[in-house]
Amino acid sequence: MVGVVTGTEHEELFELAGGEAAGHLVRTAVRDNVTGSVSGFAPPGDIHRVRNVTARTAVSIHVYGADISRLGSSVRRCYHLPVLTALAAPR
Repeated sequence: MVGVVTGTEHEELFELAGGEAAGHLVRTAVRDNVTGSVSGFAPPGDIHRVRNVTARTAVSIHVYGADISRLGSSVRRCYHLPVLTALAAPR
């Protein structure tokens, strides 16, 4: 779950196609989460990238369902794959 406290957080959502070894990511949605907005997702649709694309400070709270003390990070996977944009309507 992600909640924006102040500012705007630009978010892209992806799906993995073709497997991690030889596949690619398909961008399925793009949205600007503004102050007060809350969004959520769960595996397998939990691949996303967030960033601040404005000159104003953005603050967000990210709550992940993982034991960070055991895992060492909330990041479960990093992908270095080509990204394609889905042609279908956003979900």
